[in-house]
Amino acid sequence: MRIHHLAILVLLTTLLPISAGWAEDLEDGFMGYQWGSDISKYPGLKQLYSKGGLTFYASPGESYALEDMTIGDVIYGFYRGKFYAVYINLDTLEKYDAVERIMKVKYGLPDHKSSAKENLFTYKWKYRDVTIKLKRDQLQGSMKVAFYHEPTSNGLDQERRLIEIETSDQFFPLEKKENIDMVPFLDFWDMR
Repeated sequence: MRIHHLAILVLLTTLLPISAGWAEDLEDGFMGYQWGSDISKYPGLKQLYSKGGLTFYASPGESYALEDMTIGDVIYGFYRGKFYAVYINLDTLEKYDAVERIMKVKYGLPDHKSSAKENLFTYKWKYRDVTIKLKRDQLQGSMKVAFYHEPTSNGLDQERRLIEIETSDQFFPLEKKENIDMVPFLDFWDMR
């Protein structure tokens, strides 16, 4: 048992300096998308939905690799034309568990809450200006992770309520092209 604890300590000591670099990259953006950047910077994104100041996009030719799994349902949120959020559908419990495990290593233990009324369980991490939410609806079986850049989404709450994007699965699953570019997910934030 003592050897097991020592092995975990060595692993965490090795990973902590690396995870600090990842966190700095997350502060700047998400997987090559810079927080607060204008939508015109990403001509390859396909618009899915727009209402008020909110517009949501997907990149049909883009998927992420998480360990030996594929993450393909990624939605990019723009508020008043500026990049502020990422919503990712997790279609298996293995993907959910992997994201939870990686987030705990990178950002520590989360705040968590559950709603008995909605059977919704949420983990929440905060790193500087970025909030990360990992959600699981136990009745419907839906799971997702979302990243929000708070300064860019300032004043968004009222418009967000209009479409209730956080509780909606209207975009999933996304349609994909035949040739998909696989990018490592949660391995390195800065893809620029």
